[in-house]
Amino acid sequence: MSMNIHWPKGTKVRFCNRGGWDGEYEQAAQILKHGEVYVVRRINVYQSSSEVFLEGFKEGFNSVLFEDVYEVEHRIDYGRIRELTNVPFTEFIKQHLKPTVIWRNAEHCFISIDDFQCDPFDPEVEEIDDPVVVVDVKFSGVLYTFWYNTGTYRYDYSMLGENVVNRYLAITKGHRPYLPGIYTYSPSEEES
Repeated sequence: MSMNIHWPKGTKVRFCNRGGWDGEYEQAAQILKHGEVYVVRRINVYQSSSEVFLEGFKEGFNSVLFEDVYEVEHRIDYGRIRELTNVPFTEFIKQHLKPTVIWRNAEHCFISIDDFQCDPFDPEVEEIDDPVVVVDVKFSGVLYTFWYNTGTYRYDYSMLGENVVNRYLAITKGHRPYLPGIYTYSPSEEES
């Protein structure tokens, strides 16, 4: 059994009050409080288990389940995203935004749930689509939109650059837009 921890030393984790073997879980439950947040000092990964060492504790906790604690970083509420979705999607967002937050500050972050305005108790509604969690993060010059289907657990994202928006607005006003200057092409069938 291993822990569900994605980050190294200094990571905040929450004790889940589960896991362990050969009395490890029971020992941990006597020392740690369920739901309490702790800071990782070190993680040893073995062939069949992992041992987590926490700040303030001399002994490690072998195969005891902890989960990452997500907080607001760069105006992005990863805790709320995790609460509405799952760890892989939250990590997906963090990894995609990582290069951007190094150079730019997030200006806005909106977390929405698209339930398609369907009433589940309406007899006229035949089949209701699963709600989709939508996360919009606006940086200077770029908008990231991430979406997560709560029924299928599938997710993806798109980016909209300020240059594309400016070209669109110019064209809708009947003006010639600035040329992009950078052009990309999808690989041809022969290249794939």
